[in-house]
Amino acid sequence: MNIKAIAIAAAAAATATSGQAADLPVDIAPVDYVRIDDAYGAGFFVLPGTETAIKIGGQVRVEAKFNDLTKDEDYKKKDNHQNFRARANIRVDTRTQSELGLIRTFADFQFTSDTDARDNEGVTLDKGYVQVGGLTFGRATSAFDLWTGELATNVFDRHLSDDTVWQASYTYALANGLTIAGSIEDNSDRQHGIYEGTEAGNTVPSFVAKALLNQGWGWAGLSGAVTKVGAVGVDTSEVGYGVSAGFGINLDMIAPGDVINFQAAYADGALAYVGADDTTDAVVSTGGKLKTNKAWSVAGGYMHNWTSEIASGIEASYLDVEYGNGVAPADFNELVVAGSLEFRPVEGLLFSAGAGWKQEDVDGGDKTDAATVNLRVQRSF
Repeated sequence: MNIKAIAIAAAAAATATSGQAADLPVDIAPVDYVRIDDAYGAGFFVLPGTETAIKIGGQVRVEAKFNDLTKDEDYKKKDNHQNFRARANIRVDTRTQSELGLIRTFADFQFTSDTDARDNEGVTLDKGYVQVGGLTFGRATSAFDLWTGELATNVFDRHLSDDTVWQASYTYALANGLTIAGSIEDNSDRQHGIYEGTEAGNTVPSFVAKALLNQGWGWAGLSGAVTKVGAVGVDTSEVGYGVSAGFGINLDMIAPGDVINFQAAYADGALAYVGADDTTDAVVSTGGKLKTNKAWSVAGGYMHNWTSEIASGIEASYLDVEYGNGVAPADFNELVVAGSLEFRPVEGLLFSAGAGWKQEDVDGGDKTDAATVNLRVQRSF
């Protein structure tokens, strides 16, 4: 083959290649890969095509609780001496920067199945709120709550305020770790009713304020709430209120992560704010007047980390309840002591065992004891 023939063949091949290339698209859209965004913590990624960071997580918990451990507990045949529970939570957290500041949404969907409430199984919205800057709208932890306990096991409740409520609140960060908050909250879940009276309903929301200081040494806080107490058939209503103060000290000099906490609370006509379950907020006297009930509580706890995988904790609380007058049940006090042993062999996996003891002392009556043991396996993701 001579040089002329080679040149003609090369020109023909180039012409064919150009024709095929002309059939291809000129612009190829770039692939929109998912971007990791750790500005808000581990697990966040950016939704493709948006500037919104999202995190999807949750936990699955399985536990067994054994009751009827003292002679004072009087269970009937229809009651269970043990309770088995499986609970799953799915949490969706989004963050978006805007001209109004950070916009956040959070939803916690919870499904529970247990021995004591098989007929009430279903999905509930444990938390669901929107935050714009310092504003919070929706169902979230009450602004009143300070310390809510450290133990990972489900034993007797200590006398602490730990409630999720519908609210519209504002939190403002001052200097040096100090924040202040004001909140208007739905009082429905905190109402304890009227003894031998009918609740008038949630006619006025609760007004809550809190100051909280977080430092390297620990924390300190003060909170207060005001609400309305009323009953059908009673001409007047009363003002109910609660106040709480607490602090915690980090004890890293003993072991990394060790902490000790103390809290005290007082309530008049709003006993949920001291963690007084199975009580009422007021009584109707023989003269038809409303008399508020009063209560105070103190609580404390210490969590110690033996190693990076093994920890134990102990917590205790004392509650004193005084009813408005002699027509109500007798005044009483209650002591609760609870402890736990916790094992975390890998991140997000928990094995725990806990025990609790409770004693109720009724004025002019008997002291009664109750005890429980709880075993739990939990996986968080």
